Amino acid sequence: MNESNRPSREQLRAHRQVFWDAWHKAQAKLPLNALEVRIARVIEMHPDMHHYFDDMESFLDRDFQVDDGMNPYLHLSLHLALEEQAATKHPPEMARALDYLITIKRMERHDALHKILEILAETVFYAQRAGGEPDVAAYAYRLKELLTS
Repeated sequence: MNESNRPSREQLRAHRQVFWDAWHKAQAKLPLNALEVRIARVIEMHPDMHHYFDDMESFLDRDFQVDDGMNPYLHLSLHLALEEQAATKHPPEMARALDYLITIKRMERHDALHKILEILAETVFYAQRAGGEPDVAAYAYRLKELLTS
């Protein structure tokens, strides 16, 4: 990814702040807007990541290395994107793949989403490396491949 496409430290911090605020408002049983509800639900599905929400400064500023596995903030963001894709059925291939994995392959919904998340993460990764936008057609093609697996 070239430097001009890379988000600044302030942008990353602001993005993470949205997750932090939504989670802590949900834990305090405070009113949430629609986005915060979706964020809190995604975080709730990932108890293995709850510890990242214990220390705000660490949460907002920590850098993750490739050796750490997928960045948890990236994972949660991609999960949020998939929930939006599922709700809007856009792209339609995502909705079909999710339905197929759940009904035909008998996967739990969260596991099915993680299967699709792997494809979305690769699509985003290749776009970042190329310094461009994600290839929606390639993403749709990979999702269609799930229907024959």
